[in-house]
Order: sequence, then structure tokens, then C-alpha cells
Amino acid sequence: MQIILTEEIKGVGRAGEIVNVKDGFGRNYLLPKNLAVIATSNNVKALEHEKKVIADRQNKLKREAEKVA
Repeated sequence: MQIILTEEIKGVGRAGEIVNVKDGFGRNYLLPKNLAVIATSNNVKALEHEKKVIADRQNKLKREAEKVA
């Protein structure tokens, strides 16, 4: 089962990673506790978009800090 982690889970991966887990672990533990979402094409696209937005925001803050310095 492919899932996208919403939080870091020791031994599995970090938040935002797409990982493969056993069906029972994903269905019975990760999904009910909202620690992960199923890696559908829409969820993967949303994750990629969110990563891009965060990277753009960090680059903008870095440029502004360099101007001040």
C-alpha cells in the first residue's frame, strides 16, 4: 500500500514522504490516526504543489535576508 505520511513515524519515514507499508499497518493504524493519507494521483499532485510553495517561500525569505545583510 502506498501512502503519504502526514507526520514523522520512526522506522517508516518523515512527513511528506511517499512510502510503501503493509496493507494492515496502513489501514488499521496509520489511516485511522490521520498519520497518513492514501497516495492517490490527486494527493500526490497536492503534495508536490505544497512542496513547491514552501520552497518558493523559503527562497523569498532568504533573498530578503541577504538584502538586509
